[in-house]
Amino acid sequence: MIFDKFTNGYIFSLGAELEIRILNKNDLSCANEYDYFKENISENFKNNITSEFLQCMIEINTPIFNKLSDLMTYFKEIIAELNSLAQKKDLILQSSGSSALKQEHLELSSNKRYQELSQEHQILLDDFSICGLHVHVGFKNFDKALKAYNFSLVYMPLFVALSASSVYSNGIDTGIHSYRTKIFDRLPKASIPEYFESYEQMKSVYNILYDSEVIQSEKDVWWDVRIQPTFKTIEFRVCDAIHDFDRLEVMIGLFRGICKLSQKKDISYEPMQVLKQNMWKASRYSMNANFIYKKHKKNIREVLNELIEELYSKQIINDEFMDKAKKIVSQNSIAQDMIEAYENTNDLKEVEKIGVIK
Repeated sequence: MIFDKFTNGYIFSLGAELEIRILNKNDLSCANEYDYFKENISENFKNNITSEFLQCMIEINTPIFNKLSDLMTYFKEIIAELNSLAQKKDLILQSSGSSALKQEHLELSSNKRYQELSQEHQILLDDFSICGLHVHVGFKNFDKALKAYNFSLVYMPLFVALSASSVYSNGIDTGIHSYRTKIFDRLPKASIPEYFESYEQMKSVYNILYDSEVIQSEKDVWWDVRIQPTFKTIEFRVCDAIHDFDRLEVMIGLFRGICKLSQKKDISYEPMQVLKQNMWKASRYSMNANFIYKKHKKNIREVLNELIEELYSKQIINDEFMDKAKKIVSQNSIAQDMIEAYENTNDLKEVEKIGVIK
């Protein structure tokens, strides 16, 4: 039995997963050094890093926090230790949606699950040197989580735009600010999901996939947003990985903000074509995207600022967070900074350096 209906969850708790890339300091090539970090990290953090698809990647899994500030402190502390380990081997840590440089000698993780995924998806995973950010928000019970899940679908392109950091991938200028999003869209169990009216309706989909051996567990469904009954959370999976702690804090805070807002407002059910079009515009143009909002075309910055002001008016966020969020919204996306760096230098190494975590 999978996908059980849950109760007694943590109300609006926070947790996050950030995927980072291990690079050789001298030439920024990927370094297959995950085992080194796993073996040498302190016991305080050993259970909070895990392998990812490639041996040159690390996934950080945070504990559960109630305060956003505590979550950010944890991120800074574990990354500081990982950076210290990296320096001992002339390595650096980098976090962006894709590797700008053409990478060779990549080694697949020894994890059996990833070996099976590679075998199943073949060429679709050949350029899967991509990193993402996943954010978990806790809910008291499944019904409240389901309302937030449906409510949040329309907002997902906003987070694609805010996190976009994969315009250059494997030595190619893709022209798509969040190319990682498009790589994931190729996979059959990924991309933006449909609306669900009830637990029974959602569970029936999982049952079909499980009974037909398409999935082995809930974690084999990779929608941009999914409910995680095991953790009693909604998991937002739509973002490119980012290196910027202020941007990271704002995005996590906004994810929790829309979850709280969902319990106060009705759901706006948008046609799937509108959801898909908005996702495309956000992935293509990031912060310069135009967005279909309430049946009209609007710049994505306007929509984000309206969301921030609504969260503030309902006392979901405070003055300090609102100011920080508006500052991030007013800036370039990371992808736009990458484009400017390449136009100024014609050097993809300078693009790759933007995502180095300091």
